[in-house]
Amino acid sequence: MKKYCLYILLTLFIFACGSTRKVVEKTPSASYKRDVNTIHPEFTLFHVSDSVTELHYKISSKELLYTRPDGLNFSSNLLISIRLMSSFDSNQVIDSASVRLVDINNDNLSKYLIGKMNVKAISPRSYFLRINITDINRNISVASVMEIQKDNDLNRQNFIVKSKLDDAPIFHNYFKSNQELLITYKAKIAVTLFVRYYNRTFPLAAPPFSSVDPRPFLYKADSLFTIQLDQNGVAKFAASKTGFYHFQLDTTKRIGLTLFNFSETFPEIKKAEEMVPPLRYITSKQEYDELNSSVNPKGAVEKFWMNCTGNQERAKEIIRKYYNRVRDANLFFTSYLEGWKTDRGVIFLIYGAPNVIYRTAFAETWTYGEENNINSLSYSFSKVDNPFTDNDYTLERSAVYKQNWGIAVDIWRQGRTYLQD
Repeated sequence: MKKYCLYILLTLFIFACGSTRKVVEKTPSASYKRDVNTIHPEFTLFHVSDSVTELHYKISSKELLYTRPDGLNFSSNLLISIRLMSSFDSNQVIDSASVRLVDINNDNLSKYLIGKMNVKAISPRSYFLRINITDINRNISVASVMEIQKDNDLNRQNFIVKSKLDDAPIFHNYFKSNQELLITYKAKIAVTLFVRYYNRTFPLAAPPFSSVDPRPFLYKADSLFTIQLDQNGVAKFAASKTGFYHFQLDTTKRIGLTLFNFSETFPEIKKAEEMVPPLRYITSKQEYDELNSSVNPKGAVEKFWMNCTGNQERAKEIIRKYYNRVRDANLFFTSYLEGWKTDRGVIFLIYGAPNVIYRTAFAETWTYGEENNINSLSYSFSKVDNPFTDNDYTLERSAVYKQNWGIAVDIWRQGRTYLQD
């Protein structure tokens, strides 16, 4: 049985350590950019039985090209293909399927295309699912890899969360206060679901050159309550308190489903007081304390950026770019805390999307600059075994990053982005 030793940074067990895996895949940097000419699909997995897993997908129509092949209707033309593999390194295909998705949209409405595909994944074991989506009209493709965890009946993939309002799946791990959700367990049984509520404050990610001295995380919940699954295995849930909620069928283990309530506007930064904390990465302690204690946070933030840029128009532009990066970090890297506070989030916020991303089964390496260039900069992240999220990565820190980090921060403080967005 795995033993967890959870810290404030939740660096439990780094899968990549000691790994003998050799397969490294090169991924386009566009996968971490929201404003480029590509597709950003969202996925979630749900084990409906011991032999079938559903892949639910969500694709924005705004990222698709609609043409009129028949001269009458504007339509998209997508091909979604999946391949089930025994491991990340394997070339053996256990199951495969594809579906053609055509959407007619003559009114040019902004909407999401939501659907699902069945995957023949048999318990009890784990797999890797390779997903490829091609916009045939545009002749572009994007690829994703997801781990299917069917080694037990208690982890998050045995649940699916939907909005009660439209019965659509929730493709992320956060919700808004009082949002009505439907939580479905794979077995249609009436049983009690235990909910542990945590209201914890975690520190921001340290700069990449700093050493980290984590403190133990206390598993004792701030409160514990129950909700009831009905005879169809469905429970209604809504909550108003910010924090995270850990749903479990078996409280003797630490696995389950976790949902987070960060703020009313998350992942966007809408309120003036929310604009101050992300500035901690580019301010001195004195500057940050003054910003944080200001009775007029909006004015204080504007003054900070005005001092950086020297004029109002440049200040508006740099504010837009900085907080767009905060939003994108929230979209890509949110785990047990907001994306911009994570190790990957802080690197993304300061440096932007890397030029190249290399992925293994449980690690990512980001390269800034030309490949194999002595002047390029690389950051390595290892996936963490975390009972609350499967999107937690820890940075391999080093003192060698200090000089370049200082240069990047100074560029922001001069009113410019380190890399152009």
